[in-house]
Amino acid sequence: MLDCSPAKIHEYRARYGADLWQLRTPLTKYALAGVPYGLENGCFGGFIPPAWERLLEEAEESRPVFVTVPDVVGDAQRTAELFEHYQLRLNGLPRALVLQNGIERVRIPWNDIVGVFIGGDDAFKVSREAFAAARTARMLGKWVHVGRVNTAARCQAWLGIAHSLDGSGVSRFDHMLEDVLRMIEGDHPQQQLPVGA
Repeated sequence: MLDCSPAKIHEYRARYGADLWQLRTPLTKYALAGVPYGLENGCFGGFIPPAWERLLEEAEESRPVFVTVPDVVGDAQRTAELFEHYQLRLNGLPRALVLQNGIERVRIPWNDIVGVFIGGDDAFKVSREAFAAARTARMLGKWVHVGRVNTAARCQAWLGIAHSLDGSGVSRFDHMLEDVLRMIEGDHPQQQLPVGA
């Protein structure tokens, strides 16, 4: 998923022949691109409630794949509390819980969500706890999205587990997007390394 203008998303879809989707955020507020999309809450950069609520209103008509409920970066317990507070304000929209550091000590409300969004710090994004929660989500038929995936190495870690990913780097820089796409398509040099290399 790319946090880009509709024109850029369609340009990239044509250029790379890839099924690129859109990530909408309250920070950039790009118009709908006419492709499937996820709606992110923007808490990583600073939550802007009025902007998020405007995007929620649009989402009632356009039906995103998921909407991330507001979260506290790096804190699963506080994120769970925010989920309880905000979930009913989403008017039946498909809710995603942002997984944060400490998620192994917090009950995930599986019956109230359509998916999970892997947040947290860099160490958490490749932690045993994040992968365990994501695998559980898949077993339960939930969507798994990973945020801040800007390198082939991080993309490789999530291949076969995540349904979708995003990153500010892949949204802004062609070389980063191309590197991640090569990994997804199985045409990246890192995938050619022999076992044990």
